[in-house]
Amino acid sequence: MKKNTILLAGLFVLLTMFSCSKDKDPVNTFTYDGEEYLINDVYLIEEVFGKGTADEMHVFQFMFANIQNGDTTTLALAVLDPDVKTVGGNYASTGFTDDTQRCLYPFGIFFISGISFNGDSYYLTGSEGSVDVTVGTNGLYSVSFNNISVGEYETLGDNGTYSEAAIISGSYEGVIHKEVENVGFAKKSSVAQTRLNTLLNQVK
Repeated sequence: MKKNTILLAGLFVLLTMFSCSKDKDPVNTFTYDGEEYLINDVYLIEEVFGKGTADEMHVFQFMFANIQNGDTTTLALAVLDPDVKTVGGNYASTGFTDDTQRCLYPFGIFFISGISFNGDSYYLTGSEGSVDVTVGTNGLYSVSFNNISVGEYETLGDNGTYSEAAIISGSYEGVIHKEVENVGFAKKSSVAQTRLNTLLNQVK
């Protein structure tokens, strides 16, 4: 009887530990306007401009998507630091600016940050919030989206006409498939045109 009691107590402890560990598992989601979106598709493109030159620059384009019942909601985050060729650390959202600096790139010219709903509407990032990126030694990524403002620019490149639509927060932890694309400065505009022409047509 005593052995059975000890066995049952041990099973209870194991079940409790398992339940607690499950509660602490990361949930890969982001919220927009109070609605939560599960991240069930993700990829990363490392775009290298001017490889081998003094002006070589690496841009890391993250794409987090929720695909459900044929509808796709995509959160695009492009982070860059002109002085660093690796990804990691905090990237503040600066809004549109001509000054190149470490930031969450806010606009859809060469790279893109913002949120798209099934290809019908697109909101770009403003000057609030930030992104934290950590790459573990095991190759796992941890990306945190911290109160990023998204909205519309009525005039291309004029931060004064930005109208906020909502705030995005969330996180992702896990494996991300990365592709490296060597672009070259001379081809920058053509790459932007190919990848972003549909989205840019929606920015008024």
